Amino acid sequence: MIRASIVGASGYAGGEVLRLLLGHPHVEVGQVTSERYTGQFVHAVHPNLRGCTGQPPLKFSSINQLEPCDLLFLGLPHGQAMERIDEFSQMATKVIDLSADFRLRNPSDYLRWYGREHSAPAWLERFTYGLPEVHREDITGADYVSGVGCNATVTILAVWPLFLADLVDRER
Repeated sequence: MIRASIVGASGYAGGEVLRLLLGHPHVEVGQVTSERYTGQFVHAVHPNLRGCTGQPPLKFSSINQLEPCDLLFLGLPHGQAMERIDEFSQMATKVIDLSADFRLRNPSDYLRWYGREHSAPAWLERFTYGLPEVHREDITGADYVSGVGCNATVTILAVWPLFLADLVDRER
C-alpha cells in the first residue's frame, strides 16, 4: 500500500488528485493540507467527496503538520513549490508537482514564460516531464515528476505523431 499525501488539496488540481486517490485500491491517503481550511472537513470544500473515503472523514491539516509519506503531490499555486522543494523532497521518496514550477529545463525560460526567475534551478533536471503518452517509461522510474499543463498537453499530443513520422523540420 502506498501512503500518499497532498499539499494544497483544497484547490481544483489537489481535489481532483484526492478524488482519484480515494478510489485507488493500492493507495492510502495520509494527509491533505490547506492553510485556509485547516481543521475543516474535506467534504466542506469538495462536497463531491462526501462519504467516498472508506475511512473516517478527512480533515485538512496545515502544511507545517505534514508528516513523511511515500508519495507527495504538490497542488500549490505556481511559484510556491520551487520555494520549498528542498523541504518537500525530505517528506517523500517520490514527489509529483502539479504546478509549472518544474516543467521546463532551462532556468531562463521561467522569466520569459512565467515572469519570474526560478528559485531552485538545480532541481529542474531532476524532474521528469509528466506526459505519459510521451514519457511513460521515464515517469515509471522517476522520483520527481512535473505537471504538464492543459494547453501544453493538447499541443504536444496534436503534433507528436508528426515528430514520430519525422515530418517536422527541427532546424526551424
